[in-house]
Amino acid sequence: MANFNLTISPAQIEYLLKPGVTITQAYEITNNSSENIYLNSEVLPFIPQGNNGSVTYQNITPNPNITFSLSNANLALGQPFILAPNAKQQLVLKIKSSSNTKLSDSYYTFFVYQVQGQSSTNLPQTTGKIGSHILLSLTDTEDTKASGEISKFNLTPKIKDVFFTPLKFNGEVKNNSSFFFKTTGKIILTKNDQIVKEINLEDNNVLSNYYRQINCQNLTNCTLKPPFWPGKYTATLEFDKSLNIPSSSISFFIFPISPLIILILISLLVFIPLKFKKYFSKSKI
Repeated sequence: MANFNLTISPAQIEYLLKPGVTITQAYEITNNSSENIYLNSEVLPFIPQGNNGSVTYQNITPNPNITFSLSNANLALGQPFILAPNAKQQLVLKIKSSSNTKLSDSYYTFFVYQVQGQSSTNLPQTTGKIGSHILLSLTDTEDTKASGEISKFNLTPKIKDVFFTPLKFNGEVKNNSSFFFKTTGKIILTKNDQIVKEINLEDNNVLSNYYRQINCQNLTNCTLKPPFWPGKYTATLEFDKSLNIPSSSISFFIFPISPLIILILISLLVFIPLKFKKYFSKSKI
């Protein structure tokens, strides 16, 4: 097989789709390698797995009221094709829903994968598969009426110092509706009822009746680095009002532990020599 170096665009699509409606989506497949590559295509349903955006394709029954096909004149879904070096191929996916489709979400991935072919080189043979997620909300209205709850919001570590303790926020949101929504929201950090910091959340998808951990924009692992002023703080996790998710708050103290330790050490370094000097001076005959 040829070396696998393929890209697909777009990487994900999201649609609100009325039952009985058919839509098409054009994908561009690019062969970034220096030789022919033999490809095929398929669409598989998935469900979320874990709270970090992972998915699984195991033991899932596809929605019988949603069907997929290719609208290309000379190519069908599941039909192998050859893509020349550095060439592009447009695949037009047709998504059709029947009129009696249940009003809820369905999730799929459109895969393009390598198949057995003839290679003109002796390069190492590799296989590969790339895909584009398809998030479909079957609804008869543009307002899918999201609802959810914050299932977890906490802060580590327990003891927080002004200089040496980063603050790491951990949060998880549960989607209680039949349609996916995005984690549009923020963490608001206040001290003495004054806003100290606002941290915007990444707009990650929370799939239907599932949960997702929060991630912060421009902040690795939702971690704030010191220094901080000592005192009592309150952190509030809140989401866009349209999501109907009650906010959650936690209060905590940041202590001047390291400055106190430094002061104690300095005091000891000054006091002990003076104490010994005084003692020896009294011991002289």
